[in-house]
Amino acid sequence: DTSAAPSETLSDPTGTWNISAQSQVGYRVDEVLFGQNVTAVGRTNAVTGTIEIAGGSVVAAKFEVDMTTVTSDEPKRDAQFASRIMDVLNYPTSTFVLDSPIVLPAEATSASVSHAARGTLTLRGTSKAVNLTVVSSVRDGRIVVVGEIPVVFEEWGIPNPSIPGISTEDSGVLEFNLVLER
Repeated sequence: DTSAAPSETLSDPTGTWNISAQSQVGYRVDEVLFGQNVTAVGRTNAVTGTIEIAGGSVVAAKFEVDMTTVTSDEPKRDAQFASRIMDVLNYPTSTFVLDSPIVLPAEATSASVSHAARGTLTLRGTSKAVNLTVVSSVRDGRIVVVGEIPVVFEEWGIPNPSIPGISTEDSGVLEFNLVLER
């Protein structure tokens, strides 16, 4: 579920919030598979990290994804992803580190709210500054943060995933649904 619809109010979000096992990170890439348009989707729950909230702002955030665990509905795609595309033997993790604080409006503890964020994303050994919009909400006493980051493969040193019989776009989307708990 990538919805950030709220269900309750959080009285005080101050403190350290940890990524829970319900979190997911993955990719979405449009493909033409032997003449058929398909969207390739890969996911993992192997996400760790924390956010720190103080003084009404997210003052720190760091997340790490175990890229060796990303899977789709197609084992051959997964083999290409793990070897040629993301080279998980040499780059087993990807990370995101928040570069500047995110000021939280008062309604962030009781409503679904969009936030502009800036951080450093590292994919396949390449680190780049990224700007993104995330949506946060409170659900069952947890903070849920969803969003996506467009990824142009060449800009990240990622080989185009196309192989004979399968062509892909030159970009994809990194998607995340982070469930944080104290």
